Amino acid sequence: MARRKPRKVEETKSDAAGGMRWLLTYADMITLLMVFFIIIVSISSVNPAKFQQMEEAFTSVFTGGNFTIFDTRAAGGAGPLEGLTPGQKVTSNRGGRQAGTGGASFLRTQAVSSLQNLVKAGKVKVIPTENGFAISLVTDLFFDSASAALKPDAMPALQEVSDFVGQIPNSVVIEGHTDNVPPDPLHWPGGNWQLAAERSVAVLQTLEDYGVVPQRLSASSYGDTRPLQSNDTPEGRSYNRRVDIVIVERL
Repeated sequence: MARRKPRKVEETKSDAAGGMRWLLTYADMITLLMVFFIIIVSISSVNPAKFQQMEEAFTSVFTGGNFTIFDTRAAGGAGPLEGLTPGQKVTSNRGGRQAGTGGASFLRTQAVSSLQNLVKAGKVKVIPTENGFAISLVTDLFFDSASAALKPDAMPALQEVSDFVGQIPNSVVIEGHTDNVPPDPLHWPGGNWQLAAERSVAVLQTLEDYGVVPQRLSASSYGDTRPLQSNDTPEGRSYNRRVDIVIVERL
């Protein structure tokens, strides 16, 4: 009988240890729930540039890359990215990755949200492109006919566009487009190519004046070679006269 007692003590200890195993599962579940709610709270107020940086950071880490979500600003600024601020200049440490490799639909949604007043007023359109999306300016509201000088009342709209563009780290291409009606050759010897080019440069310079980092900007002209609608009607020609601010998200 004396030899059976250790066996009972051992079984009792084993049963006690086995009965406590549920605490491990419970503790893991509580930890996961806590992390989940922390993430929910942290993204309840989304900053588009910071969200994109965080998304790319996680992607890079899980694919074996090296990335930082800390922002590197131009001289004269410091600290984390804040909300949209007029004239804000922002650059981002992309960790050697091409700007705009992730979050395409998110940025486009943010553009529509940030520019909703201009969209509702019919001054701009947010449209998808082959390499990202474009904030398309309705040219007739920004320029007089056959002119590359921006109208004074177009400046507030461009300020709003600059506020959004200045906050994100993506490269930006300003594309000039015209209809197929040739302008006065005495004033525009280069035809629609020249008119579209000068309009795109005028928009580029305005974005720079409003604080968008110039190293991110470039301008191009397509003349009347890329119509979105038929040039056979006044409505179609009006639609084709545009300046597209293309946000490059992928090559």
